[in-house]
Amino acid sequence: MSMMKNQIIKILLIEDEAAVREILTDELSVQGHTVIEAVNGEDGLKKFLEVEPDLVLCDRAMPGMSGYDVLDNIRRMHPQFANIPFVFLTALTDPRDKMGVEHLYPAAYIEKPVDFNMLSEKIKVLVRKG
Repeated sequence: MSMMKNQIIKILLIEDEAAVREILTDELSVQGHTVIEAVNGEDGLKKFLEVEPDLVLCDRAMPGMSGYDVLDNIRRMHPQFANIPFVFLTALTDPRDKMGVEHLYPAAYIEKPVDFNMLSEKIKVLVRKG
């Protein structure tokens, strides 16, 4: 589908650090995406169900409900959204950390600090796949 190129991608960004959230929102908006911000896991889950985004970018480690908890909840309670790519933003580089969430099938991991070119490419690939 060639329409995909011009399609506005709706991204839910779940990130508890305001500075990181702001930078990512600015960058993604410049790239032409619509960004819905969530300040923590609980907020993210609520907004996920409200807006049904095309893609989720979620911090892995947050106080309260972690990114892992958000994805776990979506997978268990809302299986109808299994095709929405869920991407973890993580500063954690321990491979055991990744293995801990593999069974939930996150679409990708993006390491912080975020490489915006890589993020942009990853989004294109994941949403086209959807």
